[in-house]
Amino acid sequence: MSGGRILGVLSVMLVALGLGCGPAAAGEGAREPIPEPSASGDVGAGPLSGTADEGDLDTPLPCPVAGGPEGFGPIPWPAETAGERWALHQTNVAKVRSSQARPVEVCGVRGQVDWLMRLTCPDGSRAFSDPETAHNSRAGNVGSGGRCDTIIDLYLVPCPDREYEVYMDLYHCAPGESF
Repeated sequence: MSGGRILGVLSVMLVALGLGCGPAAAGEGAREPIPEPSASGDVGAGPLSGTADEGDLDTPLPCPVAGGPEGFGPIPWPAETAGERWALHQTNVAKVRSSQARPVEVCGVRGQVDWLMRLTCPDGSRAFSDPETAHNSRAGNVGSGGRCDTIIDLYLVPCPDREYEVYMDLYHCAPGESF
């Protein structure tokens, strides 16, 4: 098994066990429950929900950290605006609008896998049956982009009607979320 494959398997095992990226400690900084989608797959359609009717995908939104992040690591979002991370609450993959300039914004690898596990296809079926399959749908990184010029990952999401491309930025963390 190659080094990259071993690392991927270890990451999935840590995520499945609830270790690694995620809340700092049980009870303290625990993730808020994500609302269930409506029949149309819409959840929390706020000003930056990342749905098909919103804006130019070629133009990055402003970085929530004045002057951009310092060095490598997570971008801390203020509690008041953390819910506005791009497409965070979207669950219907057909309605997700993402690009290298406007990726889905989550916190850490666990945040990516959690978000992917909530996705539904246009027919209502789940896009992924387990966290390992979701994690392994990562096609690779596509270089820098997004609000704060961080590394962006591309995931290929399989659905009965077609395969969807979803761009994700794992560096956007709310208070209580661990990178």
